[in-house]
Amino acid sequence: MKILQITILLLLLTQVNAPAQRMVKTLNSGWNFQLENSKKSENVNIPHTWNAEDAFNDGAYYRGKGIYNREIFIPQDWKGQAIFLSFEAANQETKVFVNNKFVGEHIGGYTAFVFELTKALNFGLNNEIRVEVDNSHNVNIPPLEADFNFYGGIYRDIELIVTGKTHFQLEGETAGNLLIKTPEVNDKTAEVIFEGLVANPLQNQNLQITITAPNGTKISENIEPLRTENLSVAFEIKNPELWSPDNPKLYELQAQLVEANSGEILDSYSSKFGCRWFKADPKKGFLLNGKPIKLIGANRHQDFENMGNAVPNSIHRKDYQMIKDMGANFIRTAHYPQDPEVYKICDELGLLVWTEIPVINDVTDSIDYHQNSINMQREQILQLYNHPSIIFWGYMNEIFIRLVFTGDMPEIERKAKIATSVELAKKLEAVTKELDTSRLSAMALHENDIYNTSGIANIPDVIGWNLYFGWYTDGLQNLGKFLDDQYQKYPDRPLIISEYGPGSDSRIQTNDPKPWDFSEAYQLKSHISYINQVMDRPFVIGMSAWNFADFGSSGRQDTRPFINQKGLLNFNREPKDIYYYYKARLSDKDFVYIAGKNFEKRFIDKSENVKLNVFSNAEKVILKVDDNPEISAIVKNNVAEFSLDLTEGGHWVEATSGDARHSRKINIQFRQDLLKKLENHPLSINVGSRSDFINEATDETWISDQPYSENSFGYVGGEVLQQSENKFQATFSNLKNTTEEPLYQTMRKNINAYKFDVGKGNYRISLLFAEPNWSASKKNIYNLGSDKAENSEGIRTFDILINGIPVEKNLNIASQYDVLQAVELNYKIHTEKGLNIEFQPLHGQTILSGIRLEKL
Repeated sequence: MKILQITILLLLLTQVNAPAQRMVKTLNSGWNFQLENSKKSENVNIPHTWNAEDAFNDGAYYRGKGIYNREIFIPQDWKGQAIFLSFEAANQETKVFVNNKFVGEHIGGYTAFVFELTKALNFGLNNEIRVEVDNSHNVNIPPLEADFNFYGGIYRDIELIVTGKTHFQLEGETAGNLLIKTPEVNDKTAEVIFEGLVANPLQNQNLQITITAPNGTKISENIEPLRTENLSVAFEIKNPELWSPDNPKLYELQAQLVEANSGEILDSYSSKFGCRWFKADPKKGFLLNGKPIKLIGANRHQDFENMGNAVPNSIHRKDYQMIKDMGANFIRTAHYPQDPEVYKICDELGLLVWTEIPVINDVTDSIDYHQNSINMQREQILQLYNHPSIIFWGYMNEIFIRLVFTGDMPEIERKAKIATSVELAKKLEAVTKELDTSRLSAMALHENDIYNTSGIANIPDVIGWNLYFGWYTDGLQNLGKFLDDQYQKYPDRPLIISEYGPGSDSRIQTNDPKPWDFSEAYQLKSHISYINQVMDRPFVIGMSAWNFADFGSSGRQDTRPFINQKGLLNFNREPKDIYYYYKARLSDKDFVYIAGKNFEKRFIDKSENVKLNVFSNAEKVILKVDDNPEISAIVKNNVAEFSLDLTEGGHWVEATSGDARHSRKINIQFRQDLLKKLENHPLSINVGSRSDFINEATDETWISDQPYSENSFGYVGGEVLQQSENKFQATFSNLKNTTEEPLYQTMRKNINAYKFDVGKGNYRISLLFAEPNWSASKKNIYNLGSDKAENSEGIRTFDILINGIPVEKNLNIASQYDVLQAVELNYKIHTEKGLNIEFQPLHGQTILSGIRLEKL
């Protein structure tokens, strides 16, 4: 069809008074659900997953078949129309039956699919719909494994769609989408091509198209005879309003199929689109509409606390609004296509998007696995094509990580694994370019040279590196060295940091952050270092933090069970300090924020000043403490550091930066006075840790450890037990029978005693332990003579005495309580003066994770 000049009204349209015939309604409510392995059924609403709870219970969750049933009434007057069931997604193999007749099957858990029901329906009657969804592990369906949960269920919306017999194509890999292409865009003109298919076209039918400008003005109306099932209409927009993060202008295209004689609308379709162009320059970085822009944002998983992945659109919108509000311009929807609403929101907010299919960690060398991966990429591209926010089509993430960490893999298998992965990458690149040459292909790699030596890193347009220096790899400063090395070796390869960031727990606070302490302070330190090193390198096109929010991962063993904690927000979307740091770093409007929402209680030495960080995008921050005169500090790296000499008790602090203000209350307690306050305030100590731990349920603080000094309290002897020199935890394993893992994951080994210089009185002493060694022996050896030594390897036994009185003999935590188990032992003691808790080793090292002293 001919090119339509948008600035001229080409044709007067036939007035159509009949209502549009496409009817769409959700079918989310009132489903009966039953797991295949259970006799119990329940009524559920969609979105729904059966793994919202069990994925966080001992790391094992049900992967199998779930069955959904409901009845729907189909009116008699729908006869003669076409009726469809549309799924935004279901994970991961789905079969649909109507009145026990099979109507369709879909493989893959993250893209949409549509089945026509018309021939299986009974009109004027109730019809039974049965949907079988199976999330069992399948070697031929990606993802095979990953650091996130594969929640089962119909976890996105279902819609019933009714159209005329002639209608825009709904079934197939496009799932009802019609393509709006913008192959050529510049400041003066934008070429637009509308493409699609029409099912059952007949004579005397017209195609009517209207295009509306971002301000709501109709800029083109056209009607032409429908001559073929293949649609291809070209337009030209003069002086287009360009889409960008700062100015996300959206045009709208509406198309209708109209019966020429009666004017009846048989079907209708509408979609927003945008006009923009971009490129990734390996030297200059990313260019959008001809202007350089550094891509900065985050990755985002789709699940939410207590919901799994069955989240409503309102949560998607809130998440992406928060991402935009922190100043980000970029998002990676790791590691799968997300809800269609997500891309609509990104279009509207102005967030550039890397979207990808879940080919992650490993590849099966089979025809089915390869084809399923290709199908997923085709569906992703064809269903999401119209969104101007999307700039990268991704198709692999850390695909060699399993191969690298499987040390005993025979060389022949290793070579075969590399070969099939490279082969699949080439296929996915080819199909990506076949379907869309206007966007860039992308792949994310982990820090290993195998991606270069195998040649797989040369296949996509853009390479993303998932880099965790200062966490999985030593040395924050090594990030810049790695980037420079890659740029020197591969100067023509556009490079982005697709993942980075340490784990953090908002319950863990310290002024002395170290790797793997899971403190918010170390998270801040790490992110500042990364941003600075990236900003110093123009050739790095951008960076996306891992992750926007904590997310479910059943295999995770961190300080919160079964959760990956690298988020800028908690799983429930409560922001951590680092979220506000990004607002200070990225926002244009005046911004100031006093860090330490979870660190308002400070336990310090009398001679110690209080360190207070204030995030700001100004050059200077003014701080007022109580009624004292204002003080100021220069902002460096968007942080103003204050060192405050404060008295004991509560204080009100207020920070000002330009037009922005923020205030916070902080409470100071001197460590030297804690023993004097035992009447009303028990003393809890996080033994073996530099960090304070805050119990969220009780608001009690377990303060960081200290050595004993006269007229005070503290440990005598021993050393901190660590995984390694650079990992400040005794164990990273999840522990049984507690929600306070951090207290038990740190400990002091070879401790001789813990002393409290208290006065006369009755006290309760609570001792916290966990056996950190998986292979600790459960044998009890009561006579450890030289003849028994050879049989006592792995045994840890010790006695505990309080003021010389034995309270535990031959304590073997592994034997009496099990390994990786939270153990609390309590004792009531009367003393005339002082408390001395001694730990006397019988075999192996003594350990202690926490101690709590309460005066009775």
